[in-house]
Amino acid sequence: MKRTIKTIGIIATMGIMLACTYLLGTTQAETITEIQTVTETKEVIPAGYIPLNDDIVDMNTIVDFTATEYCLQLYFEDGSGYFWER
Repeated sequence: MKRTIKTIGIIATMGIMLACTYLLGTTQAETITEIQTVTETKEVIPAGYIPLNDDIVDMNTIVDFTATEYCLQLYFEDGSGYFWER
Protein backbone atom coordinates (compact mmCIF):
# COMPACT_ATOMS: atom_id res chain seq x y z
CA MET A 1 0.00 0.00 0.00
CA LYS A 2 2.83 2.39 0.86
CA ARG A 3 4.52 1.61 -2.41
CA THR A 4 1.33 2.34 -4.38
CA ILE A 5 0.88 5.71 -2.66
CA LYS A 6 4.53 6.57 -3.32
CA THR A 7 4.18 5.66 -7.02
CA ILE A 8 0.99 7.73 -7.34
CA GLY A 9 2.75 10.68 -5.64
CA ILE A 10 5.70 10.46 -8.03
CA ILE A 11 3.39 10.29 -11.07
CA ALA A 12 1.34 13.23 -9.79
CA THR A 13 4.49 15.27 -9.12
CA MET A 14 5.86 14.56 -12.59
CA GLY A 15 2.51 15.45 -14.15
CA ILE A 16 2.42 18.77 -12.29
CA MET A 17 6.02 19.50 -13.33
CA LEU A 18 5.23 18.71 -16.98
CA ALA A 19 2.14 20.96 -16.91
CA CYS A 20 4.15 23.81 -15.35
CA THR A 21 6.98 23.51 -17.86
CA TYR A 22 4.49 23.51 -20.72
CA LEU A 23 2.79 26.63 -19.39
CA LEU A 24 6.12 28.38 -18.86
CA GLY A 25 7.28 27.44 -22.34
CA THR A 26 4.18 28.78 -24.06
CA THR A 27 4.00 32.02 -22.09
CA GLN A 28 5.63 34.91 -23.92
CA ALA A 29 6.75 38.17 -22.42
CA GLU A 30 5.78 41.45 -24.00
CA THR A 31 8.37 42.54 -26.57
CA ILE A 32 9.51 46.13 -26.28
CA THR A 33 11.12 47.58 -29.39
CA GLU A 34 13.19 50.71 -29.13
CA ILE A 35 14.29 52.58 -32.23
CA GLN A 36 17.49 54.53 -31.83
CA THR A 37 19.01 56.85 -34.37
CA VAL A 38 22.79 56.88 -34.47
CA THR A 39 24.64 59.63 -36.26
CA GLU A 40 28.37 59.14 -36.80
CA THR A 41 30.95 61.17 -38.62
CA LYS A 42 33.58 59.08 -40.38
CA GLU A 43 36.78 60.33 -41.94
CA VAL A 44 37.05 59.19 -45.56
CA ILE A 45 40.54 58.28 -46.72
CA PRO A 46 41.02 58.13 -50.49
CA ALA A 47 41.61 54.72 -52.03
CA GLY A 48 45.28 53.98 -52.51
CA TYR A 49 46.42 56.46 -49.87
CA ILE A 50 49.19 54.87 -47.83
CA PRO A 51 51.61 57.04 -45.88
CA LEU A 52 54.92 55.27 -46.54
CA ASN A 53 57.51 55.69 -43.82
CA ASP A 54 60.93 54.08 -43.60
CA ASP A 55 59.53 51.23 -41.54
CA ILE A 56 56.63 50.34 -43.89
CA VAL A 57 56.99 48.17 -47.01
CA ASP A 58 54.51 48.63 -49.87
CA MET A 59 53.41 45.02 -50.46
CA ASN A 60 51.98 45.89 -53.89
CA THR A 61 55.52 46.41 -55.27
CA ILE A 62 56.82 42.97 -54.21
CA VAL A 63 57.27 40.59 -57.14
CA ASP A 64 58.92 37.60 -55.41
CA PHE A 65 60.15 36.34 -52.06
CA THR A 66 62.39 33.65 -50.60
CA ALA A 67 61.72 32.31 -47.13
CA THR A 68 63.87 30.03 -45.02
CA GLU A 69 63.82 29.02 -41.40
CA TYR A 70 65.99 31.98 -40.44
CA CYS A 71 65.21 34.80 -42.88
CA LEU A 72 62.84 36.35 -45.42
CA GLN A 73 64.06 37.99 -48.62
CA LEU A 74 61.63 40.27 -50.48
CA TYR A 75 62.25 41.31 -54.11
CA PHE A 76 60.73 44.55 -55.43
CA GLU A 77 59.72 45.66 -58.94
CA ASP A 78 62.68 48.05 -59.25
CA GLY A 79 65.21 45.25 -58.59
CA SER A 80 65.96 46.16 -55.00
CA GLY A 81 65.29 43.85 -52.09
CA TYR A 82 64.64 43.67 -48.38
CA PHE A 83 66.26 41.11 -46.08
CA TRP A 84 64.57 40.30 -42.80
CA GLU A 85 66.50 38.15 -40.36
CA ARG A 86 64.87 36.34 -37.49
